[in-house]
Amino acid sequence: MNELYVENPLEFWCNNYGVSSADVVFLGVPFDGTSTGRAGSREAPNAIRSASYNLETNSAYTEANLADLKMTDYGNLITVPGDTEMTLKRLEDTVFDIKNKFPVIVGGEHIVTLPVIRSLIREHPTLKVLQFDAHLDLRNEYIGNRYSHVTVMRRIFEILGKKRIIQVGARSFSDDEKDFAKKNTVLKTPENLLKYAIKGPVYITIDMDVFDPSVAPGVSTPAPAGFVPERFFDLIHGLKNKLEVVGFDVVETCPPHDDANMTSLLAAEIIKEMILAFRK
Repeated sequence: MNELYVENPLEFWCNNYGVSSADVVFLGVPFDGTSTGRAGSREAPNAIRSASYNLETNSAYTEANLADLKMTDYGNLITVPGDTEMTLKRLEDTVFDIKNKFPVIVGGEHIVTLPVIRSLIREHPTLKVLQFDAHLDLRNEYIGNRYSHVTVMRRIFEILGKKRIIQVGARSFSDDEKDFAKKNTVLKTPENLLKYAIKGPVYITIDMDVFDPSVAPGVSTPAPAGFVPERFFDLIHGLKNKLEVVGFDVVETCPPHDDANMTSLLAAEIIKEMILAFRK
C-alpha cells in the first residue's frame, strides 16, 4: 500500500471500515495544477467532506441508506506541487492499491480522471467511460500542454479507443473537438442516453460544470444552460439497473467561487446518490 501518498483530513460522512474491509473507498485529490479558468478546485475534497455533514445519508429517490454500506475515507492524495506527471503517477498507483474496491474519486481538476482510467483498465480491459461535462475536453494540447484538464478525454481516448467514451451535456467546445467527437466518441442527450445500451464495465466522470451556474456557481469553468439537479438525479436513477459501474469521480468544484457552498453541497449529494444507485 502506498500509504505515504495519502493523508487523513476531515472524513466524508460514511461508515469507516478501513480500506481492507470497505467496499466503497472515497479518495480526495486536491490538485488543480493545470487549471486555466478559476483556480481553487484543490480545495474541493475537504469542502465536499464538510458539506456532507449537512446532508442525510438516506436517499430521496430510493429506500437505500449509506449507513448500510461498507465505506471508508482513504484521505487525500499527497500531490506534488508543480509536478503534474508525478502527481498523476501517485494517483494511478494509489487507485491500483484499492483494486477490487469501488473507488469514489473527488477532485481537484479533471486531469485526475486520466490516472484513474490508467489504473482501472488493468482490471477492466473493456472499460468504457461515461462523461457528464459542459466541455468535451478533447483538445490534443492546450498552450503546448498535452496533460491538462482541457485534454483529459483525448488522453483517455488514446487508452480506450474509438466509441468507448460516451459524452453527455457538452455545450462548450472548439470546432476541432466537435469534429473529433463525431468520429471517435459517442455524443448523447440525456433522453437518448436512457435508450443507449452500454455493455460491460463503466466508469463515470462528472465535471460539476455540467450543471447550470445558477445551481452550481462554484466551478472552475462555468458554462450557461446546463443541467438542473432534478434532471441529473432522475437520469442517474433511470440508469441504475442498466450499467455495470466500477467507480466514479466528481471533479472541478471550486470552493473559492462557491456562493453559500451550493456547489459543494450538490457535489456531496451527487456522491451519495451515485453510490446508492450503482453500488448495491
